[in-house]
Amino acid sequence: MSARLTAPPRPTLSGSGKETAAPPRAMAHAAQRGNRRRAWPRWTRPALKLGLVMLPLLGLSGGVWWTWKQANVGGAVAGTPSALIRIAADMGFQLGDVMVEGRTATEPGVILEALGVRRGDPILGLDLAEAKERLEQLPWVSSASIERRLPDTLHIRLSERQPMAIWQHDRQFTVIDRDGRPLADATELARRGNRHIETLPQVVGINAPQQVTGLLAALEKVPALHKRVAAATWISDRRWDLKFDNGVVVKLPEARMLTALRQLAEMQATGKVLERDVVAIDLRQPDRAVLQTASALFPEDDGKKKRKPGDKT
Repeated sequence: MSARLTAPPRPTLSGSGKETAAPPRAMAHAAQRGNRRRAWPRWTRPALKLGLVMLPLLGLSGGVWWTWKQANVGGAVAGTPSALIRIAADMGFQLGDVMVEGRTATEPGVILEALGVRRGDPILGLDLAEAKERLEQLPWVSSASIERRLPDTLHIRLSERQPMAIWQHDRQFTVIDRDGRPLADATELARRGNRHIETLPQVVGINAPQQVTGLLAALEKVPALHKRVAAATWISDRRWDLKFDNGVVVKLPEARMLTALRQLAEMQATGKVLERDVVAIDLRQPDRAVLQTASALFPEDDGKKKRKPGDKT
């Protein structure tokens, strides 16, 4: 009977400096396997810490995305939790700048006053639908769009009304658009150096702004005449008298205004009627045009004795 002899394990040193025998090899392997089952990987603790930090940030990012999405589709931000808005503001989501496109006549201060915002306001707390409505109530603004550009910018696009005439009434001069809507005081604009209003025609009459749309539409179809009209007077709340740049007055009919204007354009093209010794042209009759000349206004008195040089009065 034979037995396999093995050398005893090498001694090891413990913390006390005494030599102790190592455990059998099978027991050591079993202990190592148990430790591997119970031990956490080294990356576990850093991963847990990172998760605790990122979880609120992910929640905030989701809230920011939802708020931005709601604003883009026109939804209100009233549902955004106020706590989330405050947290976002503390992280830098504060109003820092307002960018405006399409602004020509509207003053920057008027826009900021209509928005009712200040630098440092929480940008997620702004009601964009309400701000858009206030902007579109400004005299010069016909339409507006507004959006957030996170983290700190409001971007606004304006479409402004175009001045088409100056309404003269009760010694007041008011710039109006093609719909007759008052835009601004013409005298104040001139004082600020606005030279464009000097090229606008004047309209006179208590209800002239309400009728200017039809007049402008008719004049735009005869551009050769349109550019020469200096003033228009709404007569008896029924029809227009036009005054051209050389002082000639044209009386338009109550109806068939466009027809009369085309008739005048043809007369000008073929006979230069506006360049003649004419002070007024009456187009109120459908079958004829009546021209009033300066000599007709001041007929020469043939019976009056002509003075000779040197005659005394």
